[in-house]
Amino acid sequence: MQDLAWTGIFFIPLLAGAAAVAYFILRFRLLRHCRAAAEKSLAPLRSKDLPLFYASYYIKQNCLRRFFRLPPTLEAKLTRRAAAAPDKTLPLLARLIRRQPHNQRLLLLYADLCRLFHRRPEFHHTLGQIRLPIFFPAALKADFFRLSALDELYQTDMHTASSLASRALKICQQQGFSFEEAECYQTLAQIYRISGVFDVAATMLREAGKIYAEMALPAKQAETEAYLGLVEIGRENYSTAAEYLAAAAAACRKSALHKTAADIANWQGLACYLQKNMEKARTFFAATLSSPSAAPEARAFAAEMLARLSLQQKDYPAALRRADEALSCHQKNRHRPGIFENLYLKAEIYYAAADYEQSAAVLTALIKEKSPPSSTYYPANAYTLLGLIYSETGRINLARTLFKQALDLESSLNRIKGAAVDYNNLAELSLREGHKEEAEKYLRRALEYAETLADKELINYLKSKL
Repeated sequence: MQDLAWTGIFFIPLLAGAAAVAYFILRFRLLRHCRAAAEKSLAPLRSKDLPLFYASYYIKQNCLRRFFRLPPTLEAKLTRRAAAAPDKTLPLLARLIRRQPHNQRLLLLYADLCRLFHRRPEFHHTLGQIRLPIFFPAALKADFFRLSALDELYQTDMHTASSLASRALKICQQQGFSFEEAECYQTLAQIYRISGVFDVAATMLREAGKIYAEMALPAKQAETEAYLGLVEIGRENYSTAAEYLAAAAAACRKSALHKTAADIANWQGLACYLQKNMEKARTFFAATLSSPSAAPEARAFAAEMLARLSLQQKDYPAALRRADEALSCHQKNRHRPGIFENLYLKAEIYYAAADYEQSAAVLTALIKEKSPPSSTYYPANAYTLLGLIYSETGRINLARTLFKQALDLESSLNRIKGAAVDYNNLAELSLREGHKEEAEKYLRRALEYAETLADKELINYLKSKL
């Protein structure tokens, strides 16, 4: 019995050692298998154009299932399909969700695809349906937080958006999901860029760029380079922006990324437009419109900018045609911010062409509708332009009421320049009626706002009227 006891003492460590060796062999083989499988999954995506859909989590799960010879899950199949054909996967997912309305993974994937196709009302609604279980995989929780950050960004709540994106980033770093980590960096870059914190936005983009370079994803590398160009546009460093955008466009040509190239051509056109180089801007926007690979939202933006260029040249029929083209794209995609912006653009074109009746009809319809918070269109603009129409047609009292309504909106949103413009408009009406003291009071308020902005052009204009 004593001999057996001594044998047991030596046998147990040997057994533990053998188990450890077996574990490390299994781990080594599993890691090698996962690397090979991940590379196989990633290879077809390397030459893929945007929108690129890729998920480290699902690829790692697929590796494990293949290693242990387990069948793929429905979510894994749909994720793989989304990477290959996102446009065809979206309606399929919608049908599946009607049958399984509480399948959180399907809802999460559907929300992500809605985001890719700019279907923001559906994106927002779908996120609102998701209820994360306590034991939901950490990587999927990160996806939910990142998408929620983008939703808050669209709703203009930058503080909450930043907090959610940072939370997602921390999870991805802990879990070792590189692609998702880069996506979080890009999300944070968007938040900081729109908030005007350009240095941090550029840092976030460079971090994302390093990961995309390691993974050899040309489309995402080009996209990151182009976003750095947008950061420089925000800084008004147009020559630097042009360099980033040109490098991104060259990368697209090298890898035949036609859809991404069309997006970047729009941004190149925007940089030229802001530099007052209108003919070069027109060339870039026309290139996007002529590209068969351009996404509907890219075509809409190009058409809208061409409308603005035609408006500047007082070619009103051409401007209306382009505005209608952009509006049609947004209506097909149910992109409400784009619809509002282009309807207001049409009102501006009608006003410039002295077609006050048509302009007023569009503006009245816009005022009655509640505009989405993510839109660059402001209801105050519609009140102001409608006030100008009534001022032109001699309906002074109604014009004054509209300017005051616009002023209330501008003040509530802290839009200082808009408020200065509305005070100036009220001063114009007072001068027309011979109320010089009242006009001077309005002009001095307008000047206060202009001085707050340090807008020299507006300051000099207002001083010349005092």
